[in-house]
Amino acid sequence: MTRHRPTLRRIALTTLALLPLAASAATPGIPTLAQAQSAMDALFDAALADRPATDSSRMVAEAFRPRLLALSSCMPHSGAAIPTVDCITTAQAGPEPVYRLLRFTHAEGHWTMPIEQRHLPVPVPPTDRVQVLLRETFIARAAQEADAGARADLAQAARTADVVGVDACDIGEDAPVIECQVSARVAGEQGRQPMAFIRVDGQWQNAPATPQ
Repeated sequence: MTRHRPTLRRIALTTLALLPLAASAATPGIPTLAQAQSAMDALFDAALADRPATDSSRMVAEAFRPRLLALSSCMPHSGAAIPTVDCITTAQAGPEPVYRLLRFTHAEGHWTMPIEQRHLPVPVPPTDRVQVLLRETFIARAAQEADAGARADLAQAARTADVVGVDACDIGEDAPVIECQVSARVAGEQGRQPMAFIRVDGQWQNAPATPQ
């Protein structure tokens, strides 16, 4: 039986079919927890590099070296020359966990943290998405409401609520969330209420309720 050698066209088509997979595999997404911890340790060590090992301030700092517990709500930073993401980090550096927005960049095959980490702009979810999420909260509250009148009011709010502003966003103090003040019109009246958000698979979601 005669074997047919693959034509150049078939080879080219096969190569083109593989290119998107190769490109996608080479593009970093977000750091793993271990990679993020390594980047944080490198930044921490650089800050202490000029202090002698016997320096009391260095020993105190080492005692409070932050330990990352989780990364959440990671968001690509658009406009950066290299892959860059901002994540809400949960870290332990004392008796209680702290939540901060930190930036990670990917270069030369590994994740690092820029030296300047203060004053990162807190992401603000778009108004149209917040409107969907606000209406979802009214639907959830209506489902738990025993009073028929209150349930009808909540159902109406779920149909008609219009978000007119999302501002004063900041990282939560008690949970790894983004907290914002949301202004909305409901049944002809305008009000303002706090809402908490997270990012899951690139989509803004209502943050789960925190235990009281």
